[in-house]
Amino acid sequence: MISGKFGEIGELFFEIDLIAADGDVLPVDVLVDTGFTTGYLAIDTQDAQSLGWPVIVRDRTMRTAQGEDTFTIYEGKILLDGIEYTIPVHVGAGIPEPLLGLQWLTNMRLVVDSPLGVLTLG
Repeated sequence: MISGKFGEIGELFFEIDLIAADGDVLPVDVLVDTGFTTGYLAIDTQDAQSLGWPVIVRDRTMRTAQGEDTFTIYEGKILLDGIEYTIPVHVGAGIPEPLLGLQWLTNMRLVVDSPLGVLTLG
């Protein structure tokens, strides 16, 4: 189980590790995106390219909060709660911060107790 932190306006953040193709491990804060129901992780194109992850699918159109957008799906590796996962990563231009999708909740429990300051995923 990993602990997270609350943002200034109640956002939910967790730290995960991205594993580059060359094995480098990069810790990043990810924002839980409750509207991102169909995926595990979304990151900006520039970040994905710097990690050297392979492309699985190009030009996949999806509905977002801003309307329809086109994403490339990469095969990414991450560490979450000490476990390495290989997951499809949605990659697009202009994603300001990495987004953690709700697909994680099919296998993990999210506990949010803002009054007590408790935020866990595991």
